Amino acid sequence: MPAIDLPAPIVVTRHQCPHCRRYTRADPARVEWHMARCLKSTAARNCGTCEHHQQESTDYGHQCHPGYHCGCNDWDEACTHPDGPEDYRFPVQNCPLWQPTP
Repeated sequence: MPAIDLPAPIVVTRHQCPHCRRYTRADPARVEWHMARCLKSTAARNCGTCEHHQQESTDYGHQCHPGYHCGCNDWDEACTHPDGPEDYRFPVQNCPLWQPTP
């Protein structure tokens, strides 16, 4: 009777971003590169962690057309800081106007 080969188990080390917990790689240098730009990291001083950030909104439960997307409550992602430029490309990294969310 011929011998049957079985799959061999292996252990793989992965590295994970401590801020978003979604980014994982085998190469720790790639994770460090991501961490400097991670949208959930306060060290990156980007829009997602700033108190002046206005999230994009699409409200599907507006009273003019209940349950339907009518566009009445739509607004774009924006910076609410009075000195913030009008034409932001989101997310902004290392913003000089950045302040932590309370």
